[in-house]
Amino acid sequence: MFPLQIIYVATVITGDTQDAGTDTNIFLSVFGANGSTEEMLLPKNEDRFERGQEDTFNLEIDDVAPLKKIRVRIDGSGSRPDWFLDRIVMHNLTTEEVSVFTNENWLSKTKGPKRTKICELAAVVDEEEMVERTTYIIQVQTSDIGGAGTDANVFLIVFGENGDTGTLALKEGGSRNKFERKSKDVFRFPDILSLGELSKIRVWHDNKGPAPGWHLEYIDVKDETMDQNFRFPCGRWLAKNVDNGQIMTELACANNDILDFSDKTKYEIATTTANTDDADTKENVWIVLEGKRGRSKEFVLENSSKKKRFLCGATDTFEFSSKHVGEIAGICVGHTTKDSKKVKGESFWHVLEVVVTEKGLGNKYLFHCDAQIPLAAKRDKFLTFECFKTIESFASKVRSLVPVKYEIIVITGDVKRAGTDSNVYITIYGSNGDSGKRSLKQKFRNLFERGQTDHFILEMLDLGELLRVKVEHDGSSHNSGWYLECVEVTNTANSVTTIFLCGKWLDPQKADGQIQRVLYPKY
Repeated sequence: MFPLQIIYVATVITGDTQDAGTDTNIFLSVFGANGSTEEMLLPKNEDRFERGQEDTFNLEIDDVAPLKKIRVRIDGSGSRPDWFLDRIVMHNLTTEEVSVFTNENWLSKTKGPKRTKICELAAVVDEEEMVERTTYIIQVQTSDIGGAGTDANVFLIVFGENGDTGTLALKEGGSRNKFERKSKDVFRFPDILSLGELSKIRVWHDNKGPAPGWHLEYIDVKDETMDQNFRFPCGRWLAKNVDNGQIMTELACANNDILDFSDKTKYEIATTTANTDDADTKENVWIVLEGKRGRSKEFVLENSSKKKRFLCGATDTFEFSSKHVGEIAGICVGHTTKDSKKVKGESFWHVLEVVVTEKGLGNKYLFHCDAQIPLAAKRDKFLTFECFKTIESFASKVRSLVPVKYEIIVITGDVKRAGTDSNVYITIYGSNGDSGKRSLKQKFRNLFERGQTDHFILEMLDLGELLRVKVEHDGSSHNSGWYLECVEVTNTANSVTTIFLCGKWLDPQKADGQIQRVLYPKY
């Protein structure tokens, strides 16, 4: 299955300041409400990215709209490695939406206040910024067991509704000797674009030092702007010689598990009145939520002369606190007079739709009503509606994922010089996210030889339906060229196997010279 592609016209504006132009390689990643793209190289040709210049690109990318942010990176190559990026404008040719990403600063290791080769820029649409900035406080708890500490360098990526943070090196902190047994190390990352609700983290180390194995208890991440904490339990080794032998792991956020449902839950109730004659009402409405854990109290949706509600075609939003009722299966909707006044004749409120949102989890429950609710003096007349659609929030969905072991079979082609001694990596993409770049290694085995089949086991959070894989090597061996026949990935939890055919060289000297391939499932 190929994801839907959207064409954007991207206009890149280089600043009009001395030495602003560059001949370095420039990479772009795009993040939206419906996922993110892979990093793309912007072709520079000969005359692009010069001082004060606007350069236009047609980008065909996965449909991740609406856009939230972009990440721009330079690699510092070339005779002019520094670049002053003014802004990037992206025009969606399907929806006509225009997103502006403003930098007005250097991407450089030697110029500008930040001295960085990478930046993240929030989308601005119709003068509204799509993502807030925040500070993340990351607390890392090493376990209290023998040999738990490590001297290796530790890294992580935080994932959430608005994409990911990119790689964060856990270097600067209160303690010089970090990640010791039973220690808690604290790291502060200011001025980062908020990810909103967090879903998972990917944490790993570089296996450096005399005893690099590390037993991680948990990681806490606090978003200071949201004033919210997110916990990621681990309780296992990241070590080559213990447990599953992996030094990278993914941890789902446990906030769903530790929510105290004995406390009150905030619910947002949005009602839409039909856009027809006499659909409106000047009276009050009441709603009761019917959940799998219980029934809510009656929520009174008050109308007033100062703040008129329930007008024709209008959507009105109310917030209430109540005990947590669990998954909402139905609602009762009533229509009552103010101050229990008697009803004169027949009167109705025509409600089109009701949407109930759990503020804590972010799950939405949709009720298609399209019904006339009779006015009554008492709350003894009402209509009931069943939930016709539930939209589970991104964070809630990913937090419920469990670790799964994937068996990966790599078949090297049976052609002359098909094998390689280079280091090979795979990234698996699924409907629930991606695996990150994983190394395919085994001790005491000569891998990826001509006509050979190699087996690997990698553990990661359930990726859902597999969409594509990226296979690459680093070209580190003398004869690095490799003819890859195919890759098979099996989810060992449900025994579903997905086959990705290749039948091409990954060789800088053959065919198109590429040393990475993106492969899609065979159906």
